Parts: sequence; structure tokens; C-alpha cells
Amino acid sequence: MKQGSMNLNLFLACFLFVAVVGVGQNAAPSSHIVFDDNFEGDILVNEVRVPEDGVAMYTYYETLGWRGDASGYAGIQVHPRANNFIFSIWDHKAHKAPIRAVYTGPGTLTEEFGGEGTGLKSWNFELGWEPNTWYTLVSRSWAVRDHTYYGFWARSGKTKRWTHLVTMDVAAKNAYFQGGTDAFIEDWLETGKNLRTANLRGGWKRKTDGEWYPFQSGRYSVNYWDLEPGKRSFNFKTNWDGGVAKDETGLFYFMTAGGKSTKPSVNNPSRHEVTRTEAKPPYERLRLLKAEALMVDRKLSVTWEVDERSLPPFQFRLKVLEQKMEDIVRVIAAHSEVKPHGRFAEMILPEIENGGSLWVEIKCSDILGNESKKMSIKIDRTTAAAVGKVRKPKK
Repeated sequence: MKQGSMNLNLFLACFLFVAVVGVGQNAAPSSHIVFDDNFEGDILVNEVRVPEDGVAMYTYYETLGWRGDASGYAGIQVHPRANNFIFSIWDHKAHKAPIRAVYTGPGTLTEEFGGEGTGLKSWNFELGWEPNTWYTLVSRSWAVRDHTYYGFWARSGKTKRWTHLVTMDVAAKNAYFQGGTDAFIEDWLETGKNLRTANLRGGWKRKTDGEWYPFQSGRYSVNYWDLEPGKRSFNFKTNWDGGVAKDETGLFYFMTAGGKSTKPSVNNPSRHEVTRTEAKPPYERLRLLKAEALMVDRKLSVTWEVDERSLPPFQFRLKVLEQKMEDIVRVIAAHSEVKPHGRFAEMILPEIENGGSLWVEIKCSDILGNESKKMSIKIDRTTAAAVGKVRKPKK
């Protein structure tokens, strides 16, 4: 076992010991905003920002939380090791096998967790996040035979780049996201003297019929049972606030907990609204940059690159076209696959007579269901290779 893993496990052991055995009364109050998407869906989107004065060690700023047969949560943390991203799914009696990671992005770690339940957790300390920057978090679920896969992506509002952090396999059929989607702020090691704040905006859920729903309102609340004498937040029982605020970026929800001067300006609980007029999430659809194809005998290998500042890919579709005459084009092979991290595919082509021109046509859909523009590559069968240029076969 690596030294870093040993230190991390030691920290978790200490954390669980404190959480279970040595609970005091000095934690900042745990707070929630539960949004109004009270239906099933297959995609969740939300944006989170931590202002400079709202960064506090041992704080979890959960941004996406859902219920169902594969309930889970995703967000960002201030951790002793680094500012990290976290994505977790709980075990459920409906699961036929343990949850497993089928893809982990660079820097993503996965491990089983326990304490308040069991499941699979992923976190990424290498990607990192910065204060005063909006981050978009997306989770999408999709069917793979009788299982459900869950992908997790993050976008930095500063660099505009998207990162695919993890995909998990849950052995349950049609385990959709159930609402309302929850966001919370949590002090997990009793540091209530330190103020922590989360800003939230731009939340969406896609219904199972493909219709997008923008979060229109949220119910803010503080865990009242933690505010009583002897409970974990008693010494900071009035140090909380939440609602809607506005700055140069527009309206957003906020939650603040801890800090000596924090006082509530709203009731516990209270409901707040942000009127939305958008029809769907406003991110740039996937853009293909270039592709390469190599054909050896009948084996065709295709690789492609995407613009990381556009939405990440979800599914790719390949067609091989033969053009024998000036105005005749026919499809001789095709391949389609849902593989968000895929940038490579191989195909075995049928026997083809010499004389015709061959083209590979690439098209992808992104994680929010948008279609990319088509890219076509002409294959020179004499040299058995072609470097991708955006060209279209004549019709």
C-alpha cells in the first residue's frame, strides 16, 4: 500500500472515531437546499461556487444529491490533502452486485465507504478547484443491459474545460435520479468557529422523456435536531443563514454556516425562488477537432479528438462509405457505442473490390444529448492510412 493511501486511511479512521465516539457541540450547523424537481430523471446539472471568505477546512459543499435505487451525491470539499471533487453512490437492497468503477479519470481514486451506510466513493485531489470560481457538475445515468451506469463530469468556469472524473456501474435496472435534488453544506470535524459558504445556481434535471426542467425554487433548512443542548451544533445554533443573493454574475442561492458573526435572516425552514427562462442548459455542444484513420487489410482503426471546452462526448457513431461513381455513395459498415471516455474504435470491414473511394464518417452526441457536427475522412487504400481533414463525400 502506498504511503499516501495509508495516511488517507488513517485520517478516515480518525474522522470516523470522532464522528461516532467523540461528538461535541462545536460543529457549524448542517444546512440544505432541496430543489423542486420532484420527478425521475436521467441527467442532473448544478453549478457551485465557494467565495474566498467561505472556504473552511473540513467542509463538504454537496452540489448534487439524489434518492432512488442508486442514491448518491456529488460535490466539492476542502480536505487536508487538497480541494477535491467527490462522487459517491450508496449500496441498495435492489443491487444484484457491488458497485464498481468502470472508468476512472486521471487522478481519480475509488474505494468502498461505510459509516452511515455502505457504497462506493470516488474523489479527485489532482484536478482541484479554486475559490470565487463557478464549477458545473453533471451526472448522467444510462442503461447498460440490466445495469445502470452513472458518469460524473466537472467544468471550471475559469478554464472552460470539462473533465470526466468517473463512471460507476450499479447492478440495478432503470435506477434513475429521484428528486428533489439536494445540496448541503457540512462541517464534518466541529470547526464551527470558521465560516463556510456555498453559492448555487443553474440547476437542471432532464426528465426520462428528454424534457429539460430548470430548478425554479428551493427549500432552505438547517438540521434543527443538531441545535439542541448536547448536540453537535449547539454552540453555533444561531450561526447560519441562507436564501437568494445577487452579484455581477446574477442571482444565486446561498448557504452560510458557522462563523462568530453569522445570524439568520430567514426562518428555518424557508422557501426561495429564482425565476428561470432558459429552455435547456446553455453550454457549448460537443466539437470534434480532428480524426485519424488507419486501414490494414480489412481492419480499420479510427481515433479522434474533441475540444475540451465544449461538452464532453457520450456516444459515438461511425459509418464507412464507399463511393464508386461520382454520384453514388453506399454505406458498407457502421458502428455505434455509448462510451463517454472513448476516443478510439476498430472495425473489420467486409471484402471490398478495388476502385472505389472509402470515407469514414464520425458523429457524436454529448453528455447533454446534443449532436456534434459530422466529420468525414477520406481513406487512401493505397497507403492504407489517412490523416483526418473535414471533408464530405459527394452526393
